[in-house]
Amino acid sequence: MPEIETARLLLRPYTPQDLDELAPILSNPAVMRYSPRGPIPKDQVKEVTQETLQFFIKHWQQHGFGVWAVVEKATVKLIGHCGLNFLPNSPEVEVLYRLDEAYWNQGIASEAAKASLRYGFEEVNLDRIVAITAPEHTASRRVMEKCGLKYEKNAQFYNLDVVYYALARSEWRSDDSLYILQI
Repeated sequence: MPEIETARLLLRPYTPQDLDELAPILSNPAVMRYSPRGPIPKDQVKEVTQETLQFFIKHWQQHGFGVWAVVEKATVKLIGHCGLNFLPNSPEVEVLYRLDEAYWNQGIASEAAKASLRYGFEEVNLDRIVAITAPEHTASRRVMEKCGLKYEKNAQFYNLDVVYYALARSEWRSDDSLYILQI
């Protein structure tokens, strides 16, 4: 599975050994506030984290693309995840991101999402990538807009009302930020 290096980040495949680093991130109610799953009860964090890792690993195996672990290069610390995932009951591929609260408002989600979009358009040859979030999740909407996605409609996914953004390959512009694909 490929890895991507950006100016500040390494996007690498998840492994089962990431459980102990990912669990504290997913146990934070602020991080999970807008997750379709919602905050994870404390007694279920390890189990849900393990299920999440297995889902991401299996998605890569089945589809040849998926969600990466996001690692801060300077500290070699796992700080969240970002990547491409099929929307449930849909042929559409979404870009998604979730970061440790300490890394919010630093442009890291946008940096990781742009790298994921580039991979989706240039390596997977997707024609279109979408993103969804809760209507009131303005930080996530800003990330989508910084990455070039445009609001299209209100929709419902994961049994939740969401705003739906999309970007076609024909409208996508790669920025010149450092991006090194390693296979």
